[in-house]
Amino acid sequence: MKKIALLACMAATGMFDAAAQTPITFNAKGLVVISDADMAASALVDGKLLRDNTAKDQLTAIKFPVERGSKGVGSALVSNSVLAHGKTLAVASTGGLAYVLESRIRPEDGVAEYKDVAKEFPAGEKLFVVDVSNPAAPKAKFGFPVGKKPLAIDVNKNELILSTSDAGKELVFIEAAPDGKPSRFLNLPAGIDSSSRIIDVTWHPSGDYIAFTLDNSREVGLYKVIREAGKLKNVELVGKPVKVGSEPGFGRFSPDGKHYFVLDTKAQSGKNVGPADVYVVDFSMDGAVEHKVSAPAAAGLNAGAFALSPDGGLLVTVNAGKSSAAWSEAGAGTGASLTLFKVGKMDGALSKVADYPFEGIYPQGIAFDKDGSNLAVSVFEYMEYGNGNGGVEFWTVTKGETPALKRQGARVSVGKGAHTLRIIP
Repeated sequence: MKKIALLACMAATGMFDAAAQTPITFNAKGLVVISDADMAASALVDGKLLRDNTAKDQLTAIKFPVERGSKGVGSALVSNSVLAHGKTLAVASTGGLAYVLESRIRPEDGVAEYKDVAKEFPAGEKLFVVDVSNPAAPKAKFGFPVGKKPLAIDVNKNELILSTSDAGKELVFIEAAPDGKPSRFLNLPAGIDSSSRIIDVTWHPSGDYIAFTLDNSREVGLYKVIREAGKLKNVELVGKPVKVGSEPGFGRFSPDGKHYFVLDTKAQSGKNVGPADVYVVDFSMDGAVEHKVSAPAAAGLNAGAFALSPDGGLLVTVNAGKSSAAWSEAGAGTGASLTLFKVGKMDGALSKVADYPFEGIYPQGIAFDKDGSNLAVSVFEYMEYGNGNGGVEFWTVTKGETPALKRQGARVSVGKGAHTLRIIP
């Protein structure tokens, strides 16, 4: 009895190691991650798919707090692709629905290799809607065509904006009904040179603007949203798009909407030999002056995306390094890291804090939880023989003047090919 009383006292006073009790901490209802089973990460470098024809693309939802075993982790078969720019998944702010772009589709079973996977992989055309109201049991509801090779999607309340590679459907707006079905579907005039594609789109926190990235011209621009009776009617270009680096893609607004952060990967995913950069763009919201682009801050090698903390004070990039090299090459499977930056309160300027290496091949997705106390990071696969799996790693965030990251003691195993992830608030 004395021993039991002592243990109870230790628990009540916090004398137990918190990590031992809860090896994964993440402050959200759930987390959604999509996995592309159609190729190995090294296919980005050498074109060899090395796929298991029995494995299928899937969406996995994780319910928090995480429990031992598979309880609280559910999956649904949903076609998706890593061959985009980090925004093929969006989750509504209500947390009930997830939207997944089918940027590419599964090659025929006999296909084992492409000279260039980014150019030759067969194009998809659908948007899938998944019910994630119960993260432990996600349910794929339906899909519908939105345009050839959809590239990016973002959501503002029940309004979806997405881009595709289809002529005349470069910019698509969808107003979603409560069940996710499109109650309005508009193809908007993009007003861009036909030689470029919109590879990234981002809602401004106000819902009054949309930022976008163009591939061939390597520019970032801004649309103003035109509404009529509260409904989106059209968009109009604000000022002229501005050059940003050499291979701009993934972008996010600061929580207050004052600054726009853009990742310049420098080269095709997995093939870069130098560090990526993060730029800060200050848009002229009325177009009266030219949009301003800051000097870049260096991130890690083969960075795929970044996350901004809810208070806007921290930015973290997820970097693949050379981890996606063929396993026969020296150094394959290594080099993955996170790069932590402090964000200037007034000007949004980035100050690098540190790099945090970790094991895992081709990490691509990253997200803060609701209060910015923890991070989730997707890992495409691990250097493990056999069937293999992808995973979600977790990190604890130290806030304040001297921020830091610390890897948590456990991870969640998900389908091989995990890439993009989003939180369920």
